[in-house]
Amino acid sequence: MLTAESVKRKCRELGADLCGIGDIALFEGTAPQRDPRRILPEGRCVIGAGFRVPRGLYNCMRDRTQFINYVPLGVKYYDEELAEIFLLRIAAFIEDEGYDACVQRNVSNLRIKGDKSQNPELTDTYELIYAEPVEPGKPAPDVILDFAQAARICGLGAKGRSGAILTPEFGPYVRFVFIVTDAPLACDSPFNRELCDGCGMCEHACPGHAIGAEGKDTWQCSVYYRGAHESNPFMTEEFLKDDPRREEILKGRYRFDAKSARQIYPELDFLPEFCGYAPCLCGRACETACYAHLKEVGLLEDR
Repeated sequence: MLTAESVKRKCRELGADLCGIGDIALFEGTAPQRDPRRILPEGRCVIGAGFRVPRGLYNCMRDRTQFINYVPLGVKYYDEELAEIFLLRIAAFIEDEGYDACVQRNVSNLRIKGDKSQNPELTDTYELIYAEPVEPGKPAPDVILDFAQAARICGLGAKGRSGAILTPEFGPYVRFVFIVTDAPLACDSPFNRELCDGCGMCEHACPGHAIGAEGKDTWQCSVYYRGAHESNPFMTEEFLKDDPRREEILKGRYRFDAKSARQIYPELDFLPEFCGYAPCLCGRACETACYAHLKEVGLLEDR
C-alpha cells in the first residue's frame, strides 16, 4: 500500500535530500497557468523533492579558483539528468500502485507568457506566446508550477529576497522537482517560517546591483551573471574598450533591459557556453552571501 512514508523513503533511496508532501487544496486561488489542479484535475497532493548542491561549487567561485564546474554540475546535471531519472523512477513507483504521477522538473528557458522571472542560466527565455486553450475557461498549455509556492506548500522552504528558495537544511543550495498525483497521501504542514530576514546581504553582494526591495531585476542579473563586472577574473582591457558606457557597466551602474541585455550577450564570451548554458561568472554571489548570513545567525540546521 502506498503511503507518505513509503514515498518519502523511496525518494531518499533515489537520491533526494529533502522530501515533503503538500495538500493540493492549498493551491486554491493560484493563477490557472500555475495551478497543479489544472495539470491533474483529480490530483490530491504535490510531492516535492530537493537535491543539495555541494557548497564547494559556490566556494570555489567565491574564492575565484574555479568557475567551470558550477553550471554543468550544479545546474544542468540536476535539472536535466538527475531530475529526469529521479522523476521517471518515482513516477513508476507511484503508478505501479494504480495512481497517476505527473512529473514536473525545472525547464530553465520555458516560461508562461508574461512571466518576468527570466532565468539567466540559459541564453534566452521562451514564452509560450502561441499556445491557446483547448476550450474557453481553461489555461493555455503549458501549466507551469511556481516552484517557490510549491516548495512552501510541501513544507520544504520559502523564497528569499533574491528569488532563491531557502531551506533550513541547505539554505539556497538546493534544486527542486515536483510530482502531482492523485494518490491519497498524508500531507505535511506548509513551511510557515521566513528564513529570509531581510538582511540585504544578497543585494550588497550582487556585482550588477540586480537585487532590490522589489526583488530581482532579472535582465540585469542575466548580464552580470555572464561576467560584465570588474570583479570577473577573466575580464580583459579589450572588453568594450571603445564603449563610453564601459566604466558604468563594469561597476554595475548601467541598467539593462531585455533589448540591451541581449545586445551585449555576444561580448560576454569570457568562457564557452555549456550545452546552451551561459557560464556563471558572478559566482552566485547573492546565494553565497545569503548562505553565509543564514549560517552566522543560526537559521541553518547544524549539519
